Amino acid sequence: MRTIDYITGGSELLEFVRPLWNLLNEHHQINSMYFSDRYRNLDFDTRKKKFMTDTNKELRIDLVKDVERQVFIGYCISTVTIDFVGEIDSLYIEPDYRKFGIGHQLMELALEWLDRKNVKTKIIGVAEGNEEVFDFYSKYGFFKKTTILEQVKN
Repeated sequence: MRTIDYITGGSELLEFVRPLWNLLNEHHQINSMYFSDRYRNLDFDTRKKKFMTDTNKELRIDLVKDVERQVFIGYCISTVTIDFVGEIDSLYIEPDYRKFGIGHQLMELALEWLDRKNVKTKIIGVAEGNEEVFDFYSKYGFFKKTTILEQVKN
């Protein structure tokens, strides 16, 4: 296993997230049975702008860097709203680095931060087609509460 470094910050780290977010978005595009077009039309600049302009949310970014290769290989974006709702907004780890406990470490960092922020509720949104992550999130006490169906126009 390579030397891994964790970097924590806020919006100043968003540009480092861009290539990894694009890989996650591509994953959703490939795996979504009904919403592939929506993911195809998403772009990071729009997502970044929402993070930069939403004054009702506090933002935390945890980046994971392979020190030897000098590349970022994962991230977790967490937010807290003014109503004290904490969200694991986005989490991604490069496939070659999965199963080394990096996802666990990112979840622990995010959940500890949400606890320090005294959130009332913690949530995670899982995209249609990515249900394989349910088992991972269940290890941290997250379970499916509501399924929202959205009409797809033909």
